Amino acid sequence: MNARINGWPQYLDRLSALLNIARVSLLFSIMTFYVLTRSMDDPDLAVPIFNKIELYSWAILYGLLILFSMLVPRWQNQPDALPNVNAVVDITMIAWLMSMGGGVDSGFGILLLPFVGSACLFSRGRYPMIYAGYVTLLIIIITWLQISRDDFENISMRVCTIAIMLIAAVYFVAGLTAYVATSLARSQVLQYQQSQMLDSYRHLLDRAFNYVQEGVVVLDESGLVWLINRKAQNYFPMLVVDARTALFRQVMHYWHTEQKNIFEMNCTLNGWPMRIHARLLQEANTPLLMLSMRSRTEIDQESMAIKLASLGQLTANLAHEIRNPMSAVRQANELLQEEERDPVRLKLFHIVDNNISRIDKMLEDINMLNKRDKKNKQAIDLHVFWSAFVQEFVLIKPQAVNCIQLQADSGHLIVWCDSVHLQQIMWNLMNNAWRHSLKDKQAIRVVIHKHEQQKISITVIDNGAGVSAENQLHLFEPFFTTEASGTGLGLYVARELAQANHGQLNYRSQLNGFELTLPRMVDE
Repeated sequence: MNARINGWPQYLDRLSALLNIARVSLLFSIMTFYVLTRSMDDPDLAVPIFNKIELYSWAILYGLLILFSMLVPRWQNQPDALPNVNAVVDITMIAWLMSMGGGVDSGFGILLLPFVGSACLFSRGRYPMIYAGYVTLLIIIITWLQISRDDFENISMRVCTIAIMLIAAVYFVAGLTAYVATSLARSQVLQYQQSQMLDSYRHLLDRAFNYVQEGVVVLDESGLVWLINRKAQNYFPMLVVDARTALFRQVMHYWHTEQKNIFEMNCTLNGWPMRIHARLLQEANTPLLMLSMRSRTEIDQESMAIKLASLGQLTANLAHEIRNPMSAVRQANELLQEEERDPVRLKLFHIVDNNISRIDKMLEDINMLNKRDKKNKQAIDLHVFWSAFVQEFVLIKPQAVNCIQLQADSGHLIVWCDSVHLQQIMWNLMNNAWRHSLKDKQAIRVVIHKHEQQKISITVIDNGAGVSAENQLHLFEPFFTTEASGTGLGLYVARELAQANHGQLNYRSQLNGFELTLPRMVDE
């Protein structure tokens, strides 16, 4: 398992430092013991336990090993593919010390056990039998050398027993340490997996928290902001986490007054008309108030969209059913007019015919609105499109001949949209412009202009009185009209079709006209 994943490097670094301290303590203790035994006056104790040259050689070599381990501590953390060389060196040095001290019955053999354990830890629980087998081999060699000094005449059962017990202890320590190290490695892997899962959950919760439709603010009784999401930050850019705010004092006053854990209220915050849902939370015995808020304008728009969707589904079904009886009414009205000479009755017939035409136009607009998602986008050259469109327009409205001016940028003017949708949008805009213009030579001016952001705008301008500031707020609302014969759906349908083609339709009061923006072909 990758050491970076399961967190072993931090443990091994600490183990290396502790092992260096143990080495220094061992070297200092051995040398102190040697010096003290050499300085005693008792002749029986003056017999040296260690050979002087051999001991000094061991001390110098072990001191160099300690110094190198302190300067380069990470050399002890080797890959798992091979046994740890550092551990093998330590075991060899301790075995050498045991041999110098008189053999397996000298008592120095017990020092092999902690170094066997550290070797298993450095190898993360791997190769315990290799380490134990290597120590066993060293113990057997030292025992054989110790017995060979007596020419194998007196084989001591005590020495053999100590050797066997020491070998058993080595295997026990190696197995136990390997089991502990393996368990620790598994727990580290599990901890890493759980931390990754928690990070994923935290990331998902953070995304969910920041991408909900409502703005969310959590604050305490003093007005200190504990948490704020992206939507609330868009509403109120001045809010900062861990800073107090007086923005919600109206809400806080209601909370303190009414003592409710859950409540809703409407209020105006920093100029925003908001709908607020409040809920009491407890965090470490600190009462917190979580405010979920939305602009009432957004709520009204959503409500309108739902109503319009339901209305569209209903009217789509009714439109077909209404057309058939309306056709029968129109034919009957025309038949009645053929034999009629009374001007009063003819005027009534004319009123019926006009209202039938108005209903037909409304049904046509509704039918077009329900087809806005059925797009057949294609590249449309606006020069070619305009030439065909204006001929059709003046054919239906011959009085508009020579009353329409075109002002277009040079070069290719190609948009990517549905041609039927573009035809319907332009017809609505041109029809509105002609109806509200002065109907003279400068009645309508059409400006086609390239934008830098891969867009092309088509602006239809008339020389009429323009739209009042009050009516501008309702221009694109369905069924809003200032004309007695209008349906109130023309501009609403036009904007919906523009947005269905990734465009926009807006009223420009400074130009007294409507601007249609559509995507331009990238590769013209």
